[in-house]
Amino acid sequence: MGLQLEGVSWLFFDLGYTLINEDAAQMGRLGQVSDSLRQRGIEASAEELRSALEAASERFDPNPFRSLLLAFTDDEDVIAFVRESGRYPKELESPYPQTQPLLERLAGQYRLGVIANQPPGTSKRLGRYGMSRYFDVCVSSGDDGIAKPDSAMFRLALKRARCAPAEAVMIGDRLDNDIRPAKTLGFQTVRILQGPARLQQPRDGAETPDATVAHLGEVSALFDMGADER
Repeated sequence: MGLQLEGVSWLFFDLGYTLINEDAAQMGRLGQVSDSLRQRGIEASAEELRSALEAASERFDPNPFRSLLLAFTDDEDVIAFVRESGRYPKELESPYPQTQPLLERLAGQYRLGVIANQPPGTSKRLGRYGMSRYFDVCVSSGDDGIAKPDSAMFRLALKRARCAPAEAVMIGDRLDNDIRPAKTLGFQTVRILQGPARLQQPRDGAETPDATVAHLGEVSALFDMGADER
């Protein structure tokens, strides 16, 4: 198994836990959850909550946040209180240190795009990170009204890129949201073992990526090898 880069012209990236490190934002939100649960007499540290969140991700739970709360309470009033008494601090997210050097390098060889489940304003956030200039296509759930794993999101990206699936590689952290829908359409796929989804195991061939890397810093080598063949 491995990437076959002949004819590949487009690389599409997920954002969260792929190019963007969400650890600080995630722990910020889980700290809020811990405080809210304590107000209702339930003790759960942010670290315990993170373990529950990772377990939910490993199980492919469709709603990991609800699953982590159910690990500590089944009281729907408490769950509603926790949901309403905090917010996800997106301002604490930041690109990985390897992100910009990687994009700079790959942009000289390929055209780049984004396919990501994100709140509205994704292109503006990429601009604030100094990353927007690298991407010719950006498909975001909050901006386009479609969310992964819906294959329509991937088809929209291909349409905007005027690209066939065989000419594309999808790079992301989640087997269910990134690898399966892209591979089903005919993309090649690269999985990055970052974030809670690193614990997922492929359930079948459709979730088995063409290549797997331990972290973002290893992505460049996959495509540097292909550059010699282009």
